[in-house]
Amino acid sequence: MCARPCSVAVVVLCATALCDDTIRPLSNETLRRIALRAIFPGMQVSPDRSNRLNGFRPEKPQPAQPFLPDALSGDSAYKVIGEAMNEAEREASEDVRTGKFSSARQVRFKLFRWPKENDAGLLAVVQYNFPNANPAMSCPSIGLLVHLAKHAQDWTVKEEYLLETVHHSSIQGVRLLDFTGHGADALVIESDTGGAGATLCGLHVFDLSGGHFDEVLDTQSRLQYMTDDWYTQVLDSTRSRGSRGQRFCFTKTTLFENGKAFRPPRITHPCYQRGDGVDVQDISRRNRMLAPPR
Repeated sequence: MCARPCSVAVVVLCATALCDDTIRPLSNETLRRIALRAIFPGMQVSPDRSNRLNGFRPEKPQPAQPFLPDALSGDSAYKVIGEAMNEAEREASEDVRTGKFSSARQVRFKLFRWPKENDAGLLAVVQYNFPNANPAMSCPSIGLLVHLAKHAQDWTVKEEYLLETVHHSSIQGVRLLDFTGHGADALVIESDTGGAGATLCGLHVFDLSGGHFDEVLDTQSRLQYMTDDWYTQVLDSTRSRGSRGQRFCFTKTTLFENGKAFRPPRITHPCYQRGDGVDVQDISRRNRMLAPPR
């Protein structure tokens, strides 16, 4: 094995790849536009017909680069124009060479009904960047979870959750699954981050049954750090359902651990307890970036 990511790209099936979807995204274009205008109030929203996804992970791997799938690769792109509405957008919209800021976003998203809220609640999983910017790697693009609520005929943002922004470029997995037998009210998100020679695919599980983003697991479905540590984890939905949402079980494939290579790769079956890895202070730190810019 080579001392850096090999020239042959590794295509990773992220942790929900073997799970069956129980809820499909909404495709109604009118409702999708309404949701976008609620998430980006007062901004100009239009289809992006440029046929290029600036800054998002390429469809094909490049030599010597790790490759992660893009869960939104088949979704329509939109152009959203308006000034930065929070600190995260201000960072993502900056050209660090000139100090100027862009107002044009390229947005893709998946839209679902919020579990058990019928027509009064929506869940949006949003990925976007500012194609004309050149931001710092602390926030090159934005992954955002949004709970939308309907009041009379108007939709408003009820809650938001900001995914890790450092070296972030895309979302690898989006699923609504049933772990308890009470309906598909668990959101499983996979989102990339990295830095200092590491590539990670973070996996988050949210319990939506209480009407908000209650994070109950934070782990990695992929970790690649040089040839020191390298593994992938695939969620075992059947074993996880057996605990009714109290444990989340995986099949883990390890190629390297603490610099030791496993040939063939080592296969294990770890389970994580509800609440494992969830850092309330880190969540609060990130979500403060959704405050209006100073």
